Amino acid sequence: MKNINKIRMPFMGIIIAMLFTSCLKKGLPELPLADGNAITLVNAEYRFESGAKNMNGQSIVTNRTLTVVQGNIDKVNGIINVAISVPAAGSPVDFTAAEKAKVVQTKIWFNVNLSTAATISPTGGTPALGDPTDATKPLKYVVTAANGDVKVWTINVTSFSNN
Repeated sequence: MKNINKIRMPFMGIIIAMLFTSCLKKGLPELPLADGNAITLVNAEYRFESGAKNMNGQSIVTNRTLTVVQGNIDKVNGIINVAISVPAAGSPVDFTAAEKAKVVQTKIWFNVNLSTAATISPTGGTPALGDPTDATKPLKYVVTAANGDVKVWTINVTSFSNN
């Protein structure tokens, strides 16, 4: 038994040492950081309590994606003009005509697509993405590329329709 332990301990030490090694080499070339700081797509939705309850008795919040028609994206000046319309009631089932009538331009949730590895933050009093937003005013966001380049983008809702 002592002979087995004499062999096992060094063998275990070798196995542990092999587990904590890395196959990365030193001196790998630094890749350039992404320089994109653009908003490439704007989406909007309306969130509401569906009337259904979860097992804790809390209301379930659901959302209805709004139709967003994106105008030209002015990449030089950082301006995006969009037209938003509210789709017909009935899909999802909880999105009734009464709920559709509650959709107003002053309470819309926005989300955007960004350049790879970019970050975004609101500026000038604009709420953060994911919070209800008053889309009657220009929405301003600072988009920062991975390399640190910064661009201020303005999203303008040029028309809103809930017919």
